[in-house]
Amino acid sequence: MSQEEYYVTGIALSQFVLGGERLGLPARKLLRHCGLDESICLQPMEKVALADYEQFLLELILVSGDEMLGFHIGQQVMPSVYGVIAALGLGGATLRDSIEVAARYQSLVSGNAGEITLTEQGDSLLIGLNSVHKNPVLRQHVSDCVLVLLARMYRFFCGMPELTPRRIWLEYAPPSDSARLMIEREANCPVEFQAGSNGIELGPEQLALVLNAHGDEAMQMAEALAQRQLEEQHQASDTLNQIRTHLRELITTGVPRRELLADQLCISVRTLDRRLASVGLTWQGLLDSLRLQLAREYLLIPGITIREVAERLGFADLRAFQRRFRVWTGMTPSEYRQQ
Repeated sequence: MSQEEYYVTGIALSQFVLGGERLGLPARKLLRHCGLDESICLQPMEKVALADYEQFLLELILVSGDEMLGFHIGQQVMPSVYGVIAALGLGGATLRDSIEVAARYQSLVSGNAGEITLTEQGDSLLIGLNSVHKNPVLRQHVSDCVLVLLARMYRFFCGMPELTPRRIWLEYAPPSDSARLMIEREANCPVEFQAGSNGIELGPEQLALVLNAHGDEAMQMAEALAQRQLEEQHQASDTLNQIRTHLRELITTGVPRRELLADQLCISVRTLDRRLASVGLTWQGLLDSLRLQLAREYLLIPGITIREVAERLGFADLRAFQRRFRVWTGMTPSEYRQQ
């Protein structure tokens, strides 16, 4: 799978936006600077391209100046942001049940850019956290956020503030001595750094813990909803990928018209609009997001002038492209290229 095909959902993005705001950071302003429309990208079922997600996270980290931003955001976010995943987690009979069902539906949060793996080892359960992020800074902040969230969420579900795993292992070295102490204090268990991967080990005494709000009926309802959302996610992915592929071709030919796209898909314009609305998109929103993606790609190619980029994207003139690019990113194409 190419890097362009990876995505996370609006839930994954929301945890950093809401957590960042609780820490006093201008998270929504940074969303707009990255060309993301908050009315669309923060919807739970919205698919956010990994490149856009990573750009936002890097800018948020840079603005914060916090070497442990992911850790601190994990302390801020409430379980309710996870919607049906939180309901599933809370509905399990035991901590093991809760973890297993959350792992089964984790793509409702991480899309195809992350994965939770469960491995039995003796009487322990090893919970591995994997992601496709290549940037080590992003990997650290994302894994810190997830680990702190999981720990706090399950302490809440079990009604045990002192609940601790057997051990935690992290792929990175702590950025400072104070960061090491912070992590070890939060974990309250042995922590292995530079382990090559990220994960948590739970023993039978933790896995057998009974959750506070368990109810078979509530669990069945939550799982049915999660299954339906998962099916919708897969169906929407197929539909949206098909639309994106055709639209990208139209953009590069200079005629990105809605009627032409509908004709290529053998559907009416009304049906096209309805399919876009089903995944939380509008025609203009999709067109802008693809044009921005292509603009970034073209501006990184030496020898292509900004006027040529505008023509490749189907803009009537250079000024129209420059104005639109400033709306998307807060800077001109020339400034973006220099940066």
